[in-house]
Amino acid sequence: MIVLGIETSGRSGSISLLRDGNLLGECELAATGRRHARTLIPEIGQLVSDHSLSINQIDGVAVSLGPGSFTGLRVGVVCAKTLAYSLKIPVVGIDTFAAIALATQEKDSTVWVIDDALRGDVFAGAYRIHDSLTVETLQKPHIVEAHTLRERLKSSDLLTGPGIEKTHPLFQSCRSAPESIHLPQARLIAGIGVQRLNNQDVDDCWTLKPTYLRRSAAEEKADEKKLAEK
Repeated sequence: MIVLGIETSGRSGSISLLRDGNLLGECELAATGRRHARTLIPEIGQLVSDHSLSINQIDGVAVSLGPGSFTGLRVGVVCAKTLAYSLKIPVVGIDTFAAIALATQEKDSTVWVIDDALRGDVFAGAYRIHDSLTVETLQKPHIVEAHTLRERLKSSDLLTGPGIEKTHPLFQSCRSAPESIHLPQARLIAGIGVQRLNNQDVDDCWTLKPTYLRRSAAEEKADEKKLAEK
């Protein structure tokens, strides 16, 4: 089984190919590829071609759902759904924070994943790792005030995620994962996807959508403008 992984939740992005759960290849996405579906598809085509495969040999698609960049997530999910529909293959949406937590392979403690939500808030989710591809969600990603989360953390908890750098002064006394694994990786998105596909746990191609925990800045500005005009 060949599974394509798509990760476009942040400033950097990546795509990967797994065959029977083993990594065939992974590549970083150019900024244009991450933000524009018309260039993401060719980059996927190049990755497939580099491994002497055709796009029609892909058996399933796993895509990062967020939390993360509004534009990036939208592009990634639309691309995954388009491929799934056109190739008549299953698609699975993966919690981005679960994939980040999985990279730690921390089996003895709760793993908290955080990202910057601005305004003194963070996006946060809590997980427990059971084996190389099994991650249990203890608390789904949600928005919480950074100081409130800090008070909730135990000394044994492990912290990771793209938001650590921006909130470092607040969490500097916490136990943190290496910086090299703070960002999501397409190979782990695909790896979790393989497990779900093997269990026939797939998503509806028509209703799958990104995890948006907060409205976009453009939407909020539009609402402010409407209120000002009243």
